Amino acid sequence: MNFELAEQSIQYTFGNKRYTNGLKSRMIKNVKKGAAAEDLKEVGQAIAGLQEDSLDDVILVQKQRVIEAAE
Repeated sequence: MNFELAEQSIQYTFGNKRYTNGLKSRMIKNVKKGAAAEDLKEVGQAIAGLQEDSLDDVILVQKQRVIEAAE
């Protein structure tokens, strides 16, 4: 058995006192396979800047399918 990447998304957590508990999370789907961590962080920082928020956390979420091993 092996794993095959089925889907990849990124979750950004932004901080600002106007949010409940001071935090707001946003999920962006269909992240390109092989996207660099630095690039994903830069996108989050750009979004945070537009919203006048802090970027508190960046989490890459991967869903993998279990497949039969090729012989």
